[in-house]
Amino acid sequence: MKKLIAFTVVFIFATTSMVAKKLFVEMEYEPMNNTITLDYGTNKKPQTVKGDNGKALKFISLVSALNYMSLQGWEFVQIKSELKGNGYLSQYGGASSTYTTAHYIFCKEVSDEELKDVVAKSFRDE
Repeated sequence: MKKLIAFTVVFIFATTSMVAKKLFVEMEYEPMNNTITLDYGTNKKPQTVKGDNGKALKFISLVSALNYMSLQGWEFVQIKSELKGNGYLSQYGGASSTYTTAHYIFCKEVSDEELKDVVAKSFRDE
């Protein structure tokens, strides 16, 4: 009986200390060429997602890109939008060349080592 209790305590301690951490990524869908780029928040620029042949994956639509991310184990968290461009307004009228870019935030569970590796690359050298 004591062995069973000891085993249970060790098992509970081992499983609670192995709680997976979440890695977050920002996905941007490029509608002009139907590709997605992923930003892991590291000091590297966002990377275009490529297939096994090394070429950028071309998605049919935004929904197909979201389904791809789900298939890769990523869980959708939220969407944020960013207004880009400029414009002006005068007494004679105005013009605008603004557009909105959507960014999708995903997360998935990773090991401590993988998360530590990404975080180690998340700081600027100044």
